[in-house]
Amino acid sequence: MEVILQPDEQLIKEETFTSSLLLVWLKTNFNLTSKRVTGTHPNTLFGVIPMGQQQFTYPLKNIASVAASTKFYFWRLILGLVLLYAGISIITTSFIPALVLLLLALNLVFHSYTATFIVTNNAGQAPVIELSILEKDKVTQLVSSINHQIAAL
Repeated sequence: MEVILQPDEQLIKEETFTSSLLLVWLKTNFNLTSKRVTGTHPNTLFGVIPMGQQQFTYPLKNIASVAASTKFYFWRLILGLVLLYAGISIITTSFIPALVLLLLALNLVFHSYTATFIVTNNAGQAPVIELSILEKDKVTQLVSSINHQIAAL
């Protein structure tokens, strides 16, 4: 995503993250400037079908805290394993429905453990952006860069 900078604004860091282990073409982009954090995050239907993207902007002066964490979703794992079993059991009789079930199951299983990026604003709102668990180190580095920029204000 191309960020349009104001005359007194500088681009400090750009990062691109994969949103899912299975769906590697779905990317989340972050841009850190001297005044704000901007980016885009894909919207999906059932976590699989791309349905546009969400754009966000957080002025650095309105950010109360930024955090990176990991989260495990037990019910996603259970549902994914149930769908995986169902897909394997019907693969010989109905190939296409079994393939759809297997893809949904693998997406749920792979997305049951995620890295999260959380921005809390001054009003206490904290939207969470889920990313691939393999991106945890990059998320932590981005959080550190944002905190460093906030401290420099």
